[in-house]
Amino acid sequence: MAVRILIVEDEQIIAADLSNNLRRMGHTIVGTAISSADAINMAEQVRPDLVLMDVQLEDGMSGTGSARVIQDRTGAQVIFITAFPGVFLQDPEQMTAPGICLEKPFSRIQLEAAVSAALEESCIES
Repeated sequence: MAVRILIVEDEQIIAADLSNNLRRMGHTIVGTAISSADAINMAEQVRPDLVLMDVQLEDGMSGTGSARVIQDRTGAQVIFITAFPGVFLQDPEQMTAPGICLEKPFSRIQLEAAVSAALEESCIES
C-alpha cells in the first residue's frame, strides 16, 4: 500500500526533488503546497497519511503552526524539513509528534529513514 504524502515546500526545486524521490520509494504524492493556508486547505481535502513540512513558508506563517492545525484536523504525521533545525533546540515545544526533522540539504537515504520512522510511529503499513 502506498502512503499518501502532502509536500509543503515553497522552494519549487526542493518540492520537485522530494516528489520524485518519494514516488521512486513507492509513495503517492497527493499534493504540493507553498503556503500555510494552501497546506491546511489541501490537507483537509486530500487527507494525507504523512506531511513533509518546510518550517519557513512563503506566507510568513510558521510551518510548525500549520503542522499542528493539520495534525489536529487530519491526524497526519509530520516530518519537518528546514535549513535551520536549531529552531527546535531553542523551542522544543514547536516540534510535533513524531518529532522528526530533516536538515536541508538531505540525502535520499536520510529521507527514506525519516519516512520509515514516521510510518513506524503511526503504524501505517507502507
